Amino acid sequence: MRMRVFLTGLIAAATMLVAPPLSAAAPAPAMSGLTDAIAGRLALADAVAASKWASGAAIDDPAREQVVLDTVSQLALDRDLDPGYVRGVFRDQIEASKTVQRRLFAQWRLPGQTAPPATPDLGPVRAAINELNVAIVDELAASRDIVTTLRCPPELTVSTAQTAADAGFDPLHVAALVQAGASVCTVSTGSS
Repeated sequence: MRMRVFLTGLIAAATMLVAPPLSAAAPAPAMSGLTDAIAGRLALADAVAASKWASGAAIDDPAREQVVLDTVSQLALDRDLDPGYVRGVFRDQIEASKTVQRRLFAQWRLPGQTAPPATPDLGPVRAAINELNVAIVDELAASRDIVTTLRCPPELTVSTAQTAADAGFDPLHVAALVQAGASVCTVSTGSS
């Protein structure tokens, strides 16, 4: 299963490098609502990193992560989704965000580099993240007929590539977007 997810990520990255952007007349990819919500959440990782840098807070925040996982589990139940599945998807969201934060911290430690100005108050950013968490769970519910089929990996790849292009993501954020989608598709081929 992990090998397939890894290959899906590689395909997504390769697709972004070689595929021309979809024309404005082309229909949106099937999972674009989901990948757009995931990308929106991931884009906030920069603000989270800057705030944590300003306050001296650690990147890892197990208490906050638990609140997020508990909240999305309840959202999953409310939408008749498997809470374990949704928690897995959100573990990937959290880890992808921390990937971006760690890379930014490393960059800001380099000679001549500085972090952008930020407030140590994460309240407004967390409120935006919470809204996107709801949107992601809603999109998972809307995609329930795709995520368990063999259609999911290619649909997710196309949607991820289009979302990354539309967002103008740099290589760090593209890689994190692929990481954030690692558990979306639940289809299994029976071997890894």
